[in-house]
Amino acid sequence: MAAGGEARGVDPGAEQNASRTLATPGYVPPPATPVDHATMDHAAMSGMDHAAMGHAPISDPATGGAAGQGAMDHGAMDHGDMAMRDFSRAPQVHKGPGVQTIAPMPVDRTGYPGQGLEDVGHRVLTYRDLIALDRNPDVRAPDRSLTIHLTGNMERFMWGFDGQRMVDTHEPFAFTEGERVRVTLINDTMMGHPIHLHGHFFDLVTGKGDHAPRKHTVLVQPGGTVTFDLTADAVGDWAFHCHMLYHMLAGMMRVVSVRPRGEAA
Repeated sequence: MAAGGEARGVDPGAEQNASRTLATPGYVPPPATPVDHATMDHAAMSGMDHAAMGHAPISDPATGGAAGQGAMDHGAMDHGDMAMRDFSRAPQVHKGPGVQTIAPMPVDRTGYPGQGLEDVGHRVLTYRDLIALDRNPDVRAPDRSLTIHLTGNMERFMWGFDGQRMVDTHEPFAFTEGERVRVTLINDTMMGHPIHLHGHFFDLVTGKGDHAPRKHTVLVQPGGTVTFDLTADAVGDWAFHCHMLYHMLAGMMRVVSVRPRGEAA
């Protein structure tokens, strides 16, 4: 309350007091003053700059524009979020809350040293620096190809392959004994995942020909891809998972099933 009893701001009792004033016997409200529209400066109003107010100019129906609608440029709207979750780029990925992003332009990052290691002043080894001492045991061309998306939602801590957690599907990644498959891993998430396959070694496709580095675990960088050739030479069911074990436990795990040749699928 200000000095002298003068209220500052809103008076909570103003509405109630106004009602009492109007209801007071003998109270006569002052007559309304007619508005003289002729004295209004309509010319000044007509000169208002609507563009300066942040509004687009009104479309002219005579020129093909829609009446009453501004010429809004929807093309200028930020569609970045939509581009980062465009499932048309990954048709086999199951759409759901477990997929926060789809990599818009995944690239091979096997030559990337890793976050924070780009300019450290010393050499940082990458997968492209590796070469096998001996010739690879199987140098056949792949019989087929397989693409697997590494997916997740960091806010919900949900992780999986192709948008599915281990508990969401009982379908394994199926292989036939002896076949050679080119597998491409695409990391749609914003963190790296070291992917491990039990029971097998695979040959990284990094341009080393028949001396490709042989691995059983490979780090897939954020928004990156890794390609390897796998010879399914160990019959049985094998774990395939992220080696960050809390990601594995949250769902980034599947079964790789190698079936004997000649066995019905």
